Amino acid sequence: MPSTPATADLPAAGHSPMTTTAAPVLEIEDLSVRFATPDGEIPAVNDFSLTIRAGECIGVVGESGAGKSQSFLAVMGLLASNARVAGRARFEGRELLGRPAEELNQVRGSRLSMIFQDPMTSLTPHMRVGEQISESLLRHTSTTPAQARARALALLNRVHVTDAERRLDQYPHELSGGMRQRVMIAVALACDPVMLIADEPTTALDVTIQAQILQLLAELKREQGMAMVLVTHDLGVVAGIADRVAVMYGGRLVELGTVRQVLKMPHHPYTQALLRSMPRVDEPADAPLVTIQGQPPNPRRLPPGCAFHPRCEQAQERCRSERPPLVERDGARFACHFPIEWGAPA
Repeated sequence: MPSTPATADLPAAGHSPMTTTAAPVLEIEDLSVRFATPDGEIPAVNDFSLTIRAGECIGVVGESGAGKSQSFLAVMGLLASNARVAGRARFEGRELLGRPAEELNQVRGSRLSMIFQDPMTSLTPHMRVGEQISESLLRHTSTTPAQARARALALLNRVHVTDAERRLDQYPHELSGGMRQRVMIAVALACDPVMLIADEPTTALDVTIQAQILQLLAELKREQGMAMVLVTHDLGVVAGIADRVAVMYGGRLVELGTVRQVLKMPHHPYTQALLRSMPRVDEPADAPLVTIQGQPPNPRRLPPGCAFHPRCEQAQERCRSERPPLVERDGARFACHFPIEWGAPA
């Protein structure tokens, strides 16, 4: 594996990476996303609020259909044409929702980048790898083609792509899934963004490559001080990289806290159920997995009250009729009438 150049060794892009501060980078407030269909409107995200600060990684977790990806596709302005979006999303103090594409393109790929879960369909099949990394540089900066190619090579080395110089002139189909995902990360990093959104970046990869990609993302967070959102259905994925964890269910935020708070002392029964359904290395190999009964709710017909109550082992009558508000306790937030109680942490 080639040696990894330090960030300072990369040919300069249009601006330097931001240093880690406590300043908010992205502030999402009361975000709602609905899709118009011939059969009526489908709510995908409901009153979602979240603040991501510079240098911070937030893991956003939940089952398929929870609204994770739609929330951040809305922020990026990449939803389908039948989407209806309400609320606010301020990036570096600048409102993104409702802005025309030409304005969003000044931010997307430059200050704010996104990695998608399927690199085979996200990369352009008829463009060489080097051209795809250089494209953003040539669009957003005054970099010359020769400088853009040099930076593309440095970025491939930075994301641990073997034989990087040869890869510059290859097409995506000539690379493995893990290599394509590394190329996607290199494309996202081309202009030194201050924030990176990674949408299920390891879903289609085997476990060994998953671990390598997560290690790479952790390196980038630590060394470049980027704000990062890691969207995933797997709580185990966020354990080693995230600072905070946001849990979504039925299009709503149901729990938010530090990694320790959420993974060690969850308050919401759904979070606890997700944790129990994960395989554990300290259990026998033949130990049965604990599954969450039932199915995630149909967004068109969300149950009244708490959306999780049909699957919750401790649901009571109030849960079936009254939707719980998001409350705060000891720095953590959760939406549950009867939260799991914990003693003082050791």
